[in-house]
Amino acid sequence: MNTGHILIVEDEKDIRELLRLCIEGGGFRVSAAGGAEEARRLLQAGPPDLALLDVNLPDGDGMELCKEIREQSDMPVILVTARKGGEDIVAGLEGGANDYIVKPFDVDVVMARIRAQLRSYAYWKQTYQRNRLNSSELQIDLQSFTVKVEGEAVNLSTKERQLLFFLASHPNQVFSASMLYDRIWGLDGTSEESTVSVHIRYLRKKIERNPSQPKYIQTVRGFGYKLSWSDEQA
Repeated sequence: MNTGHILIVEDEKDIRELLRLCIEGGGFRVSAAGGAEEARRLLQAGPPDLALLDVNLPDGDGMELCKEIREQSDMPVILVTARKGGEDIVAGLEGGANDYIVKPFDVDVVMARIRAQLRSYAYWKQTYQRNRLNSSELQIDLQSFTVKVEGEAVNLSTKERQLLFFLASHPNQVFSASMLYDRIWGLDGTSEESTVSVHIRYLRKKIERNPSQPKYIQTVRGFGYKLSWSDEQA
């Protein structure tokens, strides 16, 4: 039996009720809203474990609601929308969504995506074995989820932060791109390794003094990536 609380935000009643029935049938507790304001009230009443958001809402934009959620929580957010253009998908993911499902959808696929995101999030939350990594240049706090470079806070996207914290919780351990994709994005990463390499490049630009010769996020040729750290740095 699955456990967890799922928030559905969908203005079309038939779709909302279909999702509710399927998700409740999967063993989850469900709250449902027909618009952004109702969703905000439900979020304040009791934060869910995952939010399933329609993008086109009668009183707001699901992408903006996603950004609001992301400012307060790292819970998984899946956008569900009829918008299928590449620019829309990129905007949704860069705005903080963990996944993006295009209508019309297969309810079995929606359920699989929900379970995958919850597994990934649970694993990510449980991996932190060290509270802090501190050097003169880089400070990573795994409890407050903050990153600083030379004392200045670094603005990271959700996936950049999750990727960095996962590597930081396993210092000096090498992970292949497909393993990282599976852990952070929650899906089979055999065809999405380029996603990891792009996020690694973004991270290096933000935390490395010389991104072309990284000190911390290193590539282990033929194997993958690691966060290089020594006791002398701590």
